[in-house]
Amino acid sequence: MFLTLKELRYSKFKFSALAFIIFLIVFLVLFITGLANGLANDSGSALKNTTAKTFILQKDADARLNRSNLTEQDWQRLTTKTSDTRLSVNQATIQQTAHQKAKTDIAYFVVDANSFLAPTITSGHQLTNQKTNQVVVSRKLQTDGYQKGDWFKDTISGHRFQIAGFTTATAYSHSPVIYLNAQQGLLINPSTKTQFNAVVSDHTKSTTSGYQTLTTKQVISAIPGYSAEQSSLYLMIGFLYVISLFVLAIFFYIMTLQKKADFGVLKALGAQNRYLVNHLLTEIGLLALIAILIADGAIIGISLIMPTSMPFSLTPAVIGGTSAIFLVVAVLSALLSLIQVTRIDPISAIGGHA
Repeated sequence: MFLTLKELRYSKFKFSALAFIIFLIVFLVLFITGLANGLANDSGSALKNTTAKTFILQKDADARLNRSNLTEQDWQRLTTKTSDTRLSVNQATIQQTAHQKAKTDIAYFVVDANSFLAPTITSGHQLTNQKTNQVVVSRKLQTDGYQKGDWFKDTISGHRFQIAGFTTATAYSHSPVIYLNAQQGLLINPSTKTQFNAVVSDHTKSTTSGYQTLTTKQVISAIPGYSAEQSSLYLMIGFLYVISLFVLAIFFYIMTLQKKADFGVLKALGAQNRYLVNHLLTEIGLLALIAILIADGAIIGISLIMPTSMPFSLTPAVIGGTSAIFLVVAVLSALLSLIQVTRIDPISAIGGHA
């Protein structure tokens, strides 16, 4: 550690430049990871944030809620517990009636206000099963200028609703969710009286013949565009790890070659390979750790000022996991340099003849 600190202090500019490169790569990886998680939440947070475990859909629905049509007869056949509930999903467009603002694409979730699918309120009033025009909406609509007490109309049915409360920034297929009770659902889609999309349960159910029995994760993965977005972004992240491995390996190898004479002198003075390897690993690990911690701080700061409309989400677990992986990548990138150090001949390195 003594030699490591001495060298870091002596070659400040060189090591600062390398730390800056590591910082940029880690920051980019974390930013893309945050976008991937944010887009995932923006696709299915309305389902993910519930305690739902099982969705039962029509057999040929291909795991998509909008392709499933169940009837009252299906409900009687599939319901096994009192906590089971129905869910109807309709994607539509609304417009604020007071100011005639631009239209906004949304997703209606028709739920039982007393079920586990009912939204958790962050401000305003809870959703009820009473015959009323008051509804609960996603906080994402605030970015479009909607506030508590505002009226909006459904552009297809023309029916008007008033915002009674806001829930968290729930979304379905990148659209903010508006929660309706069964009576309100009939106003925008009369077919919900006889049909709905899924039987949802907060416990695991066995497969039922003639139906699709799916987990919450499977239903979210089947949302149009979800799998393509996630696979593309995580492929980019994977390439970034590979690229960073090669870039850092080259930098560390060049630095090792530049210090070949120094390592030769240390070996001539009696330093063993084990000591030099420990020195190199400590130096690289400390440099990478400092750069990673700075990148973590920067990404946390940026995430705090991100607007609600920006799909960005990073949890402490994701940040910690990404940082740990990159620390391992940095150490692995030093393997070529370690091999070079162990092969240095002290006499040749200091310009002598064997």
